[in-house]
Amino acid sequence: MNAVQLPVLNPPLKGFLRWAYTLSITSAHKETIPWYYSNFIQLFCKKNFLEDGRQYYVDFFRGKPNELNFNNPFLLTCSVNYTILESLALDAWPKFFADQIRSGYYCVVFLDEARLSPAASYQKEPFPHHLFIYGFDWDKKVFYASMFDHTGVYRNLPIPFEEFQDAVQSMRHLLKEKLTADHHTYFYKYEPHFPYPFDRTAAIDQLRDYLNGETHLNRINYIPDNEEAFGIKVYDYLQMYYDAVESNDPRLGDRNDVRHLHVLWEHKKMMSERIGYLVDEGIIPYDEELVEGYKDISKRAMKLRDQYIRHDIRADQEMFERLRLRFEQFRNEEPVLMHKLITLLEG
Repeated sequence: MNAVQLPVLNPPLKGFLRWAYTLSITSAHKETIPWYYSNFIQLFCKKNFLEDGRQYYVDFFRGKPNELNFNNPFLLTCSVNYTILESLALDAWPKFFADQIRSGYYCVVFLDEARLSPAASYQKEPFPHHLFIYGFDWDKKVFYASMFDHTGVYRNLPIPFEEFQDAVQSMRHLLKEKLTADHHTYFYKYEPHFPYPFDRTAAIDQLRDYLNGETHLNRINYIPDNEEAFGIKVYDYLQMYYDAVESNDPRLGDRNDVRHLHVLWEHKKMMSERIGYLVDEGIIPYDEELVEGYKDISKRAMKLRDQYIRHDIRADQEMFERLRLRFEQFRNEEPVLMHKLITLLEG
């Protein structure tokens, strides 16, 4: 087989690539859909971003470790670091990864994305990052990968073997000079799970955690470090972040203003789609207030994100007041809808 492409689907969540990469694999299999809608309810964010100067983030929470680390029941996962791969000659890397793809493994390779021509970071400062590879063509000497390109669009595209090797060699140098840490390379094989019906108990538990601003996941193996806020409390720190942006607070670290609003929209979109799935499957009865309520929140969250993108291009003096208004609205409206959803699921 001189050319292989493993099945992938345009992922439903793209705010962080650990979701985009793993969900692009599992979403291609309809038997994973009940699992998908049983999850992705909880949010979390960083609390101490002004104190320590590190980047603020908002993301879905499915426990620890994160999704790249053995956290998806449908994916057989292997991981290796550069120490293990050190004995592999650079010109042997394309064949090594092509062989894994032939065996049915998707590859998520840690490399310097600044050496890949489609990337926004191309020929700029080093950018250690994970690249998702799902296929190759040996005759054309390319891998088929999914990534955000220089226009900010997540898409599938070819990566020449030569660029791939250059990115690996650059990462080897960065690690040798201790300019970055090794975040490992991962291999995933899709393995059909035993039947996974929609899990009411898991969904209700996550909804309650969201409303209470807490998490009960992984308490056996991980002691909460108090560095993160959960669920409804995320709005407090989103507001704190954008207040700091508005005032040009010098304590702000690396900024990613639009991503936070994109993830917020993905969460509301996911909640709305989940409710539609539950109604369609007969798991809960149709409830107009619930269905239309989350559709409306989702629309407003998307509009808020799009308005901020325009604000980034041309400053809108009313943007930050708009953010305050929307965060307050969502914080007041969501508990009502979530309590209704819990009641329907329990019934």
